Amino acid sequence: MKKNIVFACSSGIATSTVVAEKVVEHCKGHGIDVVYQQAIIGELPSLDNSTDLIVVTSQVETKLNTPLVNALPIITGVGEEELLDKIIKLLKG
Repeated sequence: MKKNIVFACSSGIATSTVVAEKVVEHCKGHGIDVVYQQAIIGELPSLDNSTDLIVVTSQVETKLNTPLVNALPIITGVGEEELLDKIIKLLKG
């Protein structure tokens, strides 16, 4: 199964890279092949409806149609496994 994910943070590089590595690896272990791109939060409205999931590391005020999760638990390590499992459920849903 192939899924598209957008990883977004304030700069489009720093924290989204760390999160992308963990999510892609976790998905691979569950039979999901991830094609992803990194973006900055401000680009999300233009990427809405063009991906299966948006994973962010900072607050998003804009309402989007695409499922969105905040990846802060992956950065802090608190609740990381629960969030990774939620991502799998959203992608397989």
